[in-house]
Order: sequence, then structure tokens, then C-alpha cells
Amino acid sequence: GAIAVKGGFLIWIENVWYHYKWPILVVTFFVVLGLVCFAQCGTREAADLTVAYAGGYTLTGAEREGVADALEAAMKAKQTGEKSESVMIATFSVFTDEEMRALSTDSEGKLSVPSYGSMKTVSDKNFDVFSTYVMTGESAVWLISEHVYEQMNLDEVSVPLAELYGEVPKSAYDGYAIRLADTELYRYYDALKVLPKDTLILLPRNYLWGESADEESYAQFEALFRAIVEFKAP
Repeated sequence: GAIAVKGGFLIWIENVWYHYKWPILVVTFFVVLGLVCFAQCGTREAADLTVAYAGGYTLTGAEREGVADALEAAMKAKQTGEKSESVMIATFSVFTDEEMRALSTDSEGKLSVPSYGSMKTVSDKNFDVFSTYVMTGESAVWLISEHVYEQMNLDEVSVPLAELYGEVPKSAYDGYAIRLADTELYRYYDALKVLPKDTLILLPRNYLWGESADEESYAQFEALFRAIVEFKAP
């Protein structure tokens, strides 16, 4: 039979992975967290609250600012006479196969395979990065597409609406999420209309680490969630 010769470097890699697998994974987790937070900062100065968006749309810098401004306005309206929290939007473009095919098809109905392949690679990577990000506790208000919501089973880590309101609102998507397009805030602020109509609003439970681990910070996240859902146009 064929004889395979394994070099010393490969043996060294295997030994390192065998003995230090978990430290490597933990370090990788925090490196990803650091890179994501750095990449999402954009031009806006450090904000009090970070809202995560994951879905089938890629927001420009100006659009992120517009969405953040609308959420800040909702928060300010909810907390009349108090200091309003500043908001930053962390975005993760994650597309369904149908969305990628539509975006990669020209006016004549011809699919661009390279474009589709490139988009799929980026979308899959963003899905993995967001899967890690949701575990960091850095954001406790999520704007999520139905696709991401279902694929990641995010209802399992979200606060039940009945726990917040005593019952599930009639406009709710299910027992944990509310459709953003069904809120008065979405209808009032044009800046929010760049987000797809299937965007859902979730309030994840507070984690033992990250920004949401702080009781005061998590209270502000909950206040922002309520401000979005309960907004009434002036």
C-alpha cells in the first residue's frame, strides 16, 4: 500500500491541538468578539447600547446612523425629561438562498454563479460570526430576519412576551418576537424602512458576561425594547 510520511510540523500541530484545544477556542472566541466590535464602530463614537441587526440586507453607514437615530428618538420619547441613551447598530448580512439568487440574477434572468458563490461565502461567514456574537452578551436588543430567527432557534434565549406584558400582544410574530413593520415606530420613521418587513424584534435574556450582564445596562436594553414596541407618534 501507499506509505504516507507525516512531517514533524504536522505532528507538532496535532499535539498543540490535543493539549490546548479549549484555550485556543476560548481565545478565538474573544478575538472574534474584539474584531466584530471594532468593525462595527464605524464613525459613531462609543454608544451606550448596541443593537444587533442580522438579516437579508446590507446597511450602509448612513443607513446605520438613520436606524440608530430613530431608536434613540423612541428611547427619548419614552423617557421624557431623562438622559437618552445613545445607540449603535452592529450589522450582520445573512441571506436566504432565495435572496442570494435574486440578487445574483440579472434583468434577463441569468444567474451569475461567481456572484452567488461570493455572496453565499460572505453570508455563511456572517451567520457563524453572529452565532458567536449572540453569546457575548454585548447586545440585548436584536433586529432579526425570520430566517436567522428560525435557523438559530433564538426563541430559546429570548424573554417571553407574556413575561413582559402579561400576555402575548396580538401583533406578535410568536411568543417571543414582534414584527418591526407592525410597530408605529416603523411606520413613523422612514429611516427604519430600509430594514426588510420580515425583521423581528427580540429581547434576549441577560447573560453572565458582556454588557447585558450589568443590571443597569440590561434595564436600559429592556427600556429600549419597550420604547420600540410601544412607540406612539406625536
